[in-house]
Amino acid sequence: MTIECQALTRRFPGGRCGLDGLDLRLDTAGFTLITGHNGSGKSLLLRHLLGLEQPDAGRVLVDGRPLAACLAGTRRRVALVFQEPEHQILGLTVAEDMAFGPSCAGRKPADYEPELRSALACCGLAGFEEHLTANLSGGEKRRLAVAACLASQPELLLLDEPFNDLDWRGASELLAILQALRADGIGIVVVTHDLEKCLAHADRLVVLDGGRVVRDAPPAELWAELPALGLRRLPGGLDQLPAMTWLKAEACVAG
Repeated sequence: MTIECQALTRRFPGGRCGLDGLDLRLDTAGFTLITGHNGSGKSLLLRHLLGLEQPDAGRVLVDGRPLAACLAGTRRRVALVFQEPEHQILGLTVAEDMAFGPSCAGRKPADYEPELRSALACCGLAGFEEHLTANLSGGEKRRLAVAACLASQPELLLLDEPFNDLDWRGASELLAILQALRADGIGIVVVTHDLEKCLAHADRLVVLDGGRVVRDAPPAELWAELPALGLRRLPGGLDQLPAMTWLKAEACVAG
């Protein structure tokens, strides 16, 4: 699956440009990080990829077809985890939240319950079915949002600032899940300014500035440039790249 943005442009009232002729090609291969300063267009870009925002100019193509011509199918194949998990957690309990999407699609519980159990187990939430979503920790809510997305068996998973407000353990557990999904062939695209938490795992680093792509390359190729781009990294040479992670060596997904 390939999603291509061609000259994507979005202007806000007052004339400020959120996306300024942005060109970008994403596919389901590997782990891509999208970063940049606040206001560079990162979250806005993700919303355009699923038709949640409409450009003033340019277009989004999915496997060569205009997004508008295959929007429903794209939303089944591509899942978005919002920056604030509370914005997509709709059930009173974990089980209710997981069942919301499939039931709205008209599916019967006997058909989708095995998928839901598998998604919860993948995200370290097996046995949480009757837990109240309001009582979950921040990390558990984030993992529930991921699990609900996985229930639709997406080819590509988009995550908007997924490490916000997570402590070391929460970020490590989430990274372990993303690594496992990547190994299973699901494409991972993470929008984040927290490069120190995850850069070591990225196959590709895309840097936005002013609504445009200014750099797009493997992290090793951009290592020396990161400070000049205003991006945080560990001091030292390229040998420090593997340390740019919050994934514990012994990380396991647990409640």
